Amino acid sequence: MPTAPEPTRVNGPTSEGEQICHIVTEEDPDTALCGKDVTGWPWNPPWPYCVVCLDLLQSRFS
Repeated sequence: MPTAPEPTRVNGPTSEGEQICHIVTEEDPDTALCGKDVTGWPWNPPWPYCVVCLDLLQSRFS
């Protein structure tokens, strides 16, 4: 899995309610499966997973 080039994010969450771990693919690491732009967000943050991303990931493997 690729790593973020810098430890700090450029355009990350602006409030605690936005701290959700979105799932991305290697083909487009700046866009979550749910469509959210996650450019500059940290990789694998210790936040709860986005339920939309999880559903979309599960449907890919079903």
